[in-house]
Formats: sequence, structure tokens, C-alpha cells
Amino acid sequence: MVLQVLSDWLLPLVATPPKTVSSRVDALRDTGRSLILRDLTEKVVAYESNNPDPTGTTPTENDFATVKLEIFGPDGEPLGHTEGAGRMLYRREEDEHFIAYFGEQITLNDGNVVRAGGLVDDARLTAGEHATFPAVVVSGPLRGAVGFRQFRPLVQESHTTYESSIVLYKK
Repeated sequence: MVLQVLSDWLLPLVATPPKTVSSRVDALRDTGRSLILRDLTEKVVAYESNNPDPTGTTPTENDFATVKLEIFGPDGEPLGHTEGAGRMLYRREEDEHFIAYFGEQITLNDGNVVRAGGLVDDARLTAGEHATFPAVVVSGPLRGAVGFRQFRPLVQESHTTYESSIVLYKK
């Protein structure tokens, strides 16, 4: 209970982006304070689920899956890997879409380790829409950097390949 109260109070102070006129924004001119990775490709190297359908088209409220992916830059150069897990939480009444939580740890070859996670509308993701989550560098040169992680499955690849972005900055 005490940790939750402390977290509820501290998180807005730490995670709230600065106003554009803030002097903290001037520090972002230093390119060493940010990491902008776009047009990434992620390929599944391991996938386990209690749902036998790997396409994601037949979800249930009890679904749980783990996944490992390799991350490649726009030029095909390996940039790192990610390990995560997804868990269905509930089925929304108004549209009958399943809402899931997905969390992951991204280990980049530059030494940065990123934790990302959030809620996802599984039907929209399965249809090829982007999922976007908050992300924080938990260790490495940019430790404390905050931002987002975005990905979407390439539908024609049947959920074995994803397009993604990782954008982080240290205030």
C-alpha cells in the first residue's frame, strides 16, 4: 500500500515530459541524450502459448504467451533482441475485442536495456495496427531515458515479422 502511494506520487514527477519552453529541453540538442530507432524489423525466434493458434485470430480470456525476437535496423544490421510475454485480461463488451497486457525487456547491442509494456487491443494489433507502449531504459548508457516503443505485425508474414520503432530521451 505504501509503495503504491509513493509510486502514484513520484511517477508523475519523473515521467511527465517537460514543457517545450523548459530549459531541460535544451539538453536534448546533445544527440547522446536520445535514441531514435525507426524502420526496425523484428523476427520471432521463439514463441510459446497456451493457445494453439499462432495467428492470434482465435483469442481466449485465458491466453498467455511468451516471445523472443531478434531486432534488425533498416539496413538489416542486428541491433539486439527482445523477450516478452502477453496476457489477455478481459473482453470489452462494446466491441468484443480482447484487451491484453504485453511487457518486454529489450536488450540492445549498444548496452542499453529497455523495459516497455502496456495495454493492447488484440483485435487491432492482429489486424496490423500499431501498439505503442511507454518505455524506460533501465540500464546502460542512457539509463533513465524515457519514451515509447511501437510495433505492428506484418500481417502477410502471419505474426512472425514485426515493424517497430524505439524512441527514448534522457531529460
